[in-house]
Amino acid sequence: MKKGNILLTTLLTASIFINGGMAKANTQSDRQEIIRRYQWMSDGCNARLIQQCYAYWSIGFQGRGSDGSLTNFTEHIQSTYKLFQQASQYQHRDEFIRINVNGNRAEVMGLSYSDYVIGNKRIHSQTPYEDIWEKTSNGWVLVSARWYKGNYNETAIGRSPTQANSQLSPEQQERLRRIIRQYGYPAAPSTSVNQQFNFVHQMPRFWNP
Repeated sequence: MKKGNILLTTLLTASIFINGGMAKANTQSDRQEIIRRYQWMSDGCNARLIQQCYAYWSIGFQGRGSDGSLTNFTEHIQSTYKLFQQASQYQHRDEFIRINVNGNRAEVMGLSYSDYVIGNKRIHSQTPYEDIWEKTSNGWVLVSARWYKGNYNETAIGRSPTQANSQLSPEQQERLRRIIRQYGYPAAPSTSVNQQFNFVHQMPRFWNP
């Protein structure tokens, strides 16, 4: 009888050990998969590829801002698309503080860093967030997020387009005005007067308004 109990206890202990090890391995695998999905989306955002930028967001995504405002999947895509149109430079990355996986649900706490240039301003933001992911038949998807108040800094870089334009020759200024009336004004890559004019002079060749 004692031998039977010992055997049963040994089998149960072994089963718990094996199952516990498998669960731990699966949890680690899920964490790595979620991190890879964040990285893939960040790469898409940095390349300004909207579809990749939101590749693993649920269509029913709901977000809550630091002011309590609610946003959805469509609103985020529209906002990001507008930013991509305005920014002459854009970089984004995530820093993970904690990733908890519990079955088919995962909670991620992290910091989102963005650095971009609009006009003559460089903008840097650091935003704490809590994301909720769910595991579906197609893998992990982001279903909701909450953003907290972070840091937002603006730094002037060089002169404004108006200041730079005042140093162009009358002929260059007139050409610049004609192009702006026809095409609008995208952000120039430099506030150097010569580079500014070269940019505007070549703009119709490569810019499709």
